Amino acid sequence: MVSGNGGFRSGRVKPYRKYKPLPALIVIGVLGLVAAFVWVNAISSNTDLEEAIRCQPSPTPTGGVTYTPQPHDALDATQPTPPDRVAVRVLNASGTRGQAAMTTEGLRRLGFTQIAEPENDPAYANAEANCHGQIRYGANGEGAARTVALVDPCLELVRDNRQDATVDLAIGTAFNNARLTTAARDVLDRLNTWSAQNRGTGESEQSTGKGPDIDQALLDETRPEHC
Repeated sequence: MVSGNGGFRSGRVKPYRKYKPLPALIVIGVLGLVAAFVWVNAISSNTDLEEAIRCQPSPTPTGGVTYTPQPHDALDATQPTPPDRVAVRVLNASGTRGQAAMTTEGLRRLGFTQIAEPENDPAYANAEANCHGQIRYGANGEGAARTVALVDPCLELVRDNRQDATVDLAIGTAFNNARLTTAARDVLDRLNTWSAQNRGTGESEQSTGKGPDIDQALLDETRPEHC
C-alpha cells in the first residue's frame, strides 16, 4: 500500500528571519559623524585662514577713500588679466626701508611693465601692517587684482571706491618677496605668452584688457591652504 504520505516529503517552513536594523544604523551614524567632522573642519580651516590673512592693525583710509575687506576667496572665479596690462603700484607698509623698491623690481621681472614708482603706504603712516599685505582695488580692477594675488596667495583683498582698474599692492611685515608657487608661475607664463602673441590687438593695453581663459583647476591650485 501506498503510505498516507504518498511520495511527498514533509518539510518545515523556515521561520521568518527578523531584520536587525542595528548594523545599518551604526553605519549611518558613523557616516554622519564623518560628514559632520569634515564640515566642521572645513569651516574651522576657512575661519583660520581668514584670520591669518587679515592685517593688524587695519589700514586707516585717507582722502575720502573707503576700504571694504573681502573674503580670501572673493576673486577665485575671476579670470586674471595679463600682467603687462595691469597698472599696479607697490606701497610699503612693512616698516622695512627699500622693501617696496625691491618688490617693484621683482614684479617688473614677472611681466608687470605698467608699474608705478613705489611709495610708502599712507594708510599705515604711523604703523606697520602685520600680515603678508593687501591688494586694494575697485570694481573695475578685479581681473588685475586676481593677477597680483598670484604673487602671494596670502594677501588680504580690500575693495575700495576707486573708479579705474588700477591696483595697489601694500606689502606687510610677512610678505613673501614674490616667491611664486609652481602653479602661480605657470599661470603667469601662460598670461605672458598670450599677451606676447596678442600685443597691439586690444583696444587698450590697460587693466581692462582681456586675456586667455585659464583653466579653473589650475587657478584653484594657486590658492593657499594655510598662511
